[in-house]
Amino acid sequence: MRNQIVGTTMPVLEFTLDPNDSIISEAGQLSWMGSSIQMTTHTQLGGGGGVWGALKRVAGGGTLFMTEYRAMGAPGQVAFATKLPGHIVPIEVGAGREYMIHRHGFLCSTPNVQIGVGFQQSLGAGIFGGSGFVLPRITGHRTAWL
Repeated sequence: MRNQIVGTTMPVLEFTLDPNDSIISEAGQLSWMGSSIQMTTHTQLGGGGGVWGALKRVAGGGTLFMTEYRAMGAPGQVAFATKLPGHIVPIEVGAGREYMIHRHGFLCSTPNVQIGVGFQQSLGAGIFGGSGFVLPRITGHRTAWL
């Protein structure tokens, strides 16, 4: 799997997936994909737990369904673009490196990253921070793009 971020003001994250490699994202994040990419949508990705995992994602501001993009039989391309001007930032998630992110900050990740719900500990940040007390929490291991 190879990736590159193209552009400055409205960047696009492009992946070239080797056969059987996959990327997951929330529903509605895809910009374009090649013909060898198989798209599968269900609640088991991004934290597992079936309906309970999906409800935790929704409580954190995410979507009920996650989509997996997998290259089948041949290398394939898949791309995700930002919806607003800004930057795409790759983060390494692992033991001791869990992140609380903005409600709409998650773009995509490798399949071993889970999206759950986290609670803001600071009263002032929860009230005046604009995102409230409940935020998406990224755990697991590998890479997520925000």
